Amino acid sequence: METVKGYGVVGGRNGRDKKMAVSIPSQGCELLGAYRVAVALKDCVVMIHGPTGCHYGPNFLEVLSNNLLSSGTVSAMRDRSVIYGGIENLEKAIAVTRKYYKNKKIIVLSSYVPSIIGDDLEFVDADICLDCGGFGPMWQGMEKFLEHIGDFIINEDHSKNNEKRQINLINLIGFQEDVAGGKEDLEEIRSILHLCNINTNVIPDSLERLKYAKHAALNVVFGYGIKLAQKMEREWGIPYVVIDYPYGVEGLKSFIETIHRHSGFNFDISQRIFDEIYDRLKRYRDYLPLFYEASACVVGDLPRISGLSRFLEEELGMNVELAFETSSAIEKFGVPCSKFVETYEAFADEMNNSDPKALFGTDEERRIRSDTIVLAFPSFTRMSFVPYMGKGTLNLISDIYERIIRDVWIK
Repeated sequence: METVKGYGVVGGRNGRDKKMAVSIPSQGCELLGAYRVAVALKDCVVMIHGPTGCHYGPNFLEVLSNNLLSSGTVSAMRDRSVIYGGIENLEKAIAVTRKYYKNKKIIVLSSYVPSIIGDDLEFVDADICLDCGGFGPMWQGMEKFLEHIGDFIINEDHSKNNEKRQINLINLIGFQEDVAGGKEDLEEIRSILHLCNINTNVIPDSLERLKYAKHAALNVVFGYGIKLAQKMEREWGIPYVVIDYPYGVEGLKSFIETIHRHSGFNFDISQRIFDEIYDRLKRYRDYLPLFYEASACVVGDLPRISGLSRFLEEELGMNVELAFETSSAIEKFGVPCSKFVETYEAFADEMNNSDPKALFGTDEERRIRSDTIVLAFPSFTRMSFVPYMGKGTLNLISDIYERIIRDVWIK
């Protein structure tokens, strides 16, 4: 796992503190990736089978991201379970969870300790079980859980396989709602597709809604969920496309045209979707040259920074000097930029020698620049109720303008 070096203070002898080198992970583990997808299923409770420490990190990020009652819990393995096995402890935890969450399905994600000691989840009384004890990065955990959802869809709906597919329905797979403004971005995309008379089914949303997944005419994968889409193509012949995040007007146009091209839907791409953005920007056209060649740096998951960098360079005329991916993907998206670094340590070194007009990234980048535009996971240091996509492009341009003009104004 990629890390960046830092320093921490620990208690030394005679009450004296010592400064020691520590490593801060620049991306989460496989378990966290699976957990992020699982907690998006609104009709489920997610139980991490493992020690309390394995649950603390994911649960901490979940609660900080949405401030709602967490839908996660833990089997709380102890030392004794490591020796004698943790299944008995897990079954007791599931029984208690079912008592208090009567209308919820239960998902069990097995962490590293039970995976190493060989706990067998096959006969556990849970609706979905998945071993996440691999030491892969976060994006592989997201892919793994989404692929496992495919098995659930097949097992639940095999008996109804002859139902007629709804030709005006598409599945939106893997869109990350657990970042600041993520839910608003998704709603904006869905509302725009609705104007084109396209219905949408989001995966993940709930286990109940998964029963509609096989009726879709097309699967649209936002970077993660490719293995699920491939499984659905084999099972029901549903084609799929893999896209990055559609930032900007041209990004949105390309997104809609891709759906038009691959779905076989007969619809007109309404110009009114874009006219409102253009009309509002006309009032500020004299300020737009401020964006030209303005330097920017981007950090985040690969599908996001791919679409974001293209928007910044091709639509705003900015210069993306530096990019770093916190999470990779199966699809190798291109990221328009002057320099793409492979490690966070290299990114931090480059930032020490540069002063970009705008920095886009995660909560971690706010340690470098307090005015970072946070739009990638994790993002609990930013509160947002507005989208950055669709008509929300105006919100994104406004936030970038504020960073640029502030620098100009102070000088």
